[in-house]
Amino acid sequence: MASRRLLPAFGLLLLALLATSRPQRVGDAREYLAMAMNLARLGPPALSPAEMATTQARLDRLHFTGLSLTTPALRAPDGRQDFYHFWLYPALAVPEIWLTSLAGLHPNYGFAALNVLLFIGALRVVSQRVAWWIAAVVFCGPVLWWIDKAHTEVFTVSLLAVACVLLREAPWWSMVCLGAAATQNLPVAALIACVAVTAPLLRDDAWRDSRFWIGASAAAALALLHPAYYLWRLGVPNPQMFAGVHPHVPAVAEMGAVLWDPNVGLLWHAPLFVLTVLAAAVTLAVRPRVRVRSPEIWLALAGAGIFLFSVAQPRNFNHGSTPGISRYALWLIPLTIPILQRASGVASARSQRWFVLLALASCLSCTVAFHPRWPERYLSPTRAASIIWERWPGLDNPLPEIFSERVSGAEPGLLPAATPGCTKVLMIGGQWPPHCYPETVPAPCATPEVLCYANRHEGGYTFVPVVLPVAYVFDRQQGWVWSQDPGSAVRRALTRLRWQDLRRVAPGARSAMVVGFQDVSWTYGLQSDEELLLYMADPHQNASVTLSLPGPMAGSLFDPEAGNEVQPVRIDAPPWTLTTLPVPPGRTVALVLTRVR
Repeated sequence: MASRRLLPAFGLLLLALLATSRPQRVGDAREYLAMAMNLARLGPPALSPAEMATTQARLDRLHFTGLSLTTPALRAPDGRQDFYHFWLYPALAVPEIWLTSLAGLHPNYGFAALNVLLFIGALRVVSQRVAWWIAAVVFCGPVLWWIDKAHTEVFTVSLLAVACVLLREAPWWSMVCLGAAATQNLPVAALIACVAVTAPLLRDDAWRDSRFWIGASAAAALALLHPAYYLWRLGVPNPQMFAGVHPHVPAVAEMGAVLWDPNVGLLWHAPLFVLTVLAAAVTLAVRPRVRVRSPEIWLALAGAGIFLFSVAQPRNFNHGSTPGISRYALWLIPLTIPILQRASGVASARSQRWFVLLALASCLSCTVAFHPRWPERYLSPTRAASIIWERWPGLDNPLPEIFSERVSGAEPGLLPAATPGCTKVLMIGGQWPPHCYPETVPAPCATPEVLCYANRHEGGYTFVPVVLPVAYVFDRQQGWVWSQDPGSAVRRALTRLRWQDLRRVAPGARSAMVVGFQDVSWTYGLQSDEELLLYMADPHQNASVTLSLPGPMAGSLFDPEAGNEVQPVRIDAPPWTLTTLPVPPGRTVALVLTRVR
């Protein structure tokens, strides 16, 4: 009875989510929309220069703004440009695009309709074969956020879920689903081979059934469609090789980030789902015979290993088009179906009730946390990460890309970087960011281009060298360096500041001591009620800074790298009176002022 009610309940949930959301461009949505719109005009998925200009203009009018679609590296000899992502998923959206065009709706709703059809179709297949709470906990999860997005997450999760539930009943259909999913994400193709090899363990007559060989052939054809197309058009099997993928043997931290990193990991974003899976795993762990007789569980674990290895190949770990969680973590969720299904079959009635409660709680929390209306978020730390980095910074030393982009709010991230209170610092070559008091670092961390985390501990810092991931890209904060000489004048001045009271205040903001500046490349200011620290990069001729101080203040202009004083400064103007201070040109300077009592 519960299974029969699940489908209409989910249908109503999806309608409610769509009704309370709106189209928004995330990630590579412009690519998918561009291909779908051109296919809907009965053109090819590769766009000519004229079609590119027309499509980009239309997307801009639809408020789907973003990076330019033009990528010269993806232009084929015929002059048409392809895209980094394959055209099968956009091709499936063409009928829905036609309908939205007739109705005068935003074309993104065509992808939303396709996602709903994929979602409901997969849910129908899965819910007929497993306990209703298993279908609920898998589908009512993080994937909900992507239900109205022109992105492949619903496509991939739906196909993986159907493939996992049909492993024993119809392995040929499992392979076909995996082949279709592989058109958008090539690593899924490895699971086709895994299913083909282990099929006799799942179904005794698998290799003697003609449906197996037909399904295997169809799956192989689908999986080869992606590389064959790009070899024909561009001469490479995967266009990501031009930009985002760098094959290497990943470190554990790279493979595990999608699981446990507090910013992008599945554990932190869907903890009740993870708890449900762990409970199922414990249920099976105490029954060795059940594990041995469940090859689909081992297939799921092998698939998880393949996915974790493959998602560590792209250099963009802290990607967008997500409310926080890594998109790659979604691939792991359908792989838990065999574990949950097997645990449901051997659990006691009392344990079943606990599973139901956990599943319902997970569904409720994910519906709130992953409502489609939430904006994408990948350039600020999550609440969990902020708490850990402020209170127990040594517990988490994330991939440098994740930390630098989250704390600097920029992509690529800026180095050196630190939390606002400098409890956790990511240094490069021993350099500290401007808002952190520079302490002496050990020799290995002072080596040029070496990354190190400095974690505050018992009034000082502990230092942890970082293994630099392959092709890690960041922006160096040129000039944001304090003198390393402990006897320099600037170090003595910085020692007198109460760093715990300083806060970032933008020039011109209310209560800001810095009103504005002239002929200075950029500034970085920290202040409290009693102190001002202003870093001014590359001042030109006639450079100046306009101040509005709470009273008389005195200090100095320093050369922050050399460590010497440029000139003493004293300002005795009445409170909050505008004062213009000339800045010597030609070198970066730091202004340090404290109240005169």
